[in-house]
Amino acid sequence: MSQIIPNTSTATIELEIPTTTQAHASTFVGNGGDIPDGSGSFQDDIIVTENFEITDVTVTLKNLVHTWVGDVVVRLRHVESETVVELFRRPGQPHFSSSGYSSDLNGNYSFNDHFINNFETAASENVVIPSGKYASLQSFSAFRGLPATGTWRLLINDYSAGDSGALGSWSLDLGWG
Repeated sequence: MSQIIPNTSTATIELEIPTTTQAHASTFVGNGGDIPDGSGSFQDDIIVTENFEITDVTVTLKNLVHTWVGDVVVRLRHVESETVVELFRRPGQPHFSSSGYSSDLNGNYSFNDHFINNFETAASENVVIPSGKYASLQSFSAFRGLPATGTWRLLINDYSAGDSGALGSWSLDLGWG
């Protein structure tokens, strides 16, 4: 006796399961204020007392308003280690002009190594740079492995008179684990 086996087909399904290397994160909030026009700098410190080894950093600038982004440099500094990372530096300068791009800032801007949007490109293509998530100019990996404890200083400089700005507040997200 023979047995007839019906035609069968198989399908392969590929699944991507999202994973993250960051097990934990702590958020710290800093103050805002006016950005001096053409001289001096805005600076604000966040003191972190939690002790863990950093694996990831995100900085969010909330309600950042400034005319002529080509004047502006934003940096994050871990004071104790003297480690400094630039989030952005005078977009458009010197490639576009000595004054940089004339785009304005008016929104919330987050910076992290895992974000893919290019801040320089956004400044070149928009009258007002859209709020969003951007890759920082320099890598936050410079902070990887450092202890979170200490003073974290946000510095914003306006290098040319005639345009002004202010920051509502800022936050620092430090990941570990």
